Amino acid sequence: MFRILSILTAICLLFANCEPSIYTSAPSYQRQAPSQEPSGYEEFYNQLAPYGRWIDYPGEGYVWVPNVEQGFRPYSSNGHWVYSDQGWAWSSNYQWGWAAFHYGRWLYEDAYGWIWVPGHEWAPAWVTWAQSGGYYGWAPLAPHISINMSVGGGWNPPAHYWNFVPQQHITQVNINNYVINNTNNSTVVNNISRDVTYINNNNFSNNSQIRNTNKGVQYNTGPHVHEIEKRTNQSINPMVIHETEKPNQTHPNEQKMDFYKPKFERPNMNLPVQSRPAPVKFEKYQPPANHHSNPQKDNRADKKDN
Repeated sequence: MFRILSILTAICLLFANCEPSIYTSAPSYQRQAPSQEPSGYEEFYNQLAPYGRWIDYPGEGYVWVPNVEQGFRPYSSNGHWVYSDQGWAWSSNYQWGWAAFHYGRWLYEDAYGWIWVPGHEWAPAWVTWAQSGGYYGWAPLAPHISINMSVGGGWNPPAHYWNFVPQQHITQVNINNYVINNTNNSTVVNNISRDVTYINNNNFSNNSQIRNTNKGVQYNTGPHVHEIEKRTNQSINPMVIHETEKPNQTHPNEQKMDFYKPKFERPNMNLPVQSRPAPVKFEKYQPPANHHSNPQKDNRADKKDN
């Protein structure tokens, strides 16, 4: 037997250059850190395609119209506000919420409803904040509107952009039940929006932790938490924003919120149109019956942000 084994071993070494194989019960995986390499907008195009339509929109490139329930409103429907270590963050229950509520801007057009315009910078929410009487209000920023413009008088949100809520209900999980907007009470919204005080609480001016976390990005962190604690009669501890490796819904618990927040590069608009990335499937913009030369003239200021 020993002689046979010796012969087989010699043959193996001579002809096959055999090496021993080692088997384990299960493969081992090393957790990869979230990618720091910027992505192109192709990720937006691919990830959001199952949940809506991409439109080739004049002056903006490819924009996205979500397939949502009637009465949908950004930063109002199917989500709520959560206080985090990076300011007030919108926690969405939509599968695509990681993108449309934390990058880019929103605009409204009668022919399409609410339209999302992609952007390359992440924030807990891209809104402008205000208060009026016993209400807090917020409105999604329109394309090319920066935080400085939104609080410095360069742009005033149209009345139908505003969501107002009694101050004591700002932290409600079912906040949409308390929101007053142009859909359910235009008279109240018009009256409130005429006399608002903008909350100028951006991430550069008063929170070094936020400034270091989102270096170079300026957004409005919302009302001061101590003020809201008084209005709601509750103690509020900031949740830690935790970066995940793939898109998912945000599921806040008592200590942290999960967000998918990849880095994106702004598309090079100097390239010919045929050379720019595009969604696999998109539609041409169809103007409404009362079409005018600039489909966003009521939604944007004359000058652009930086």
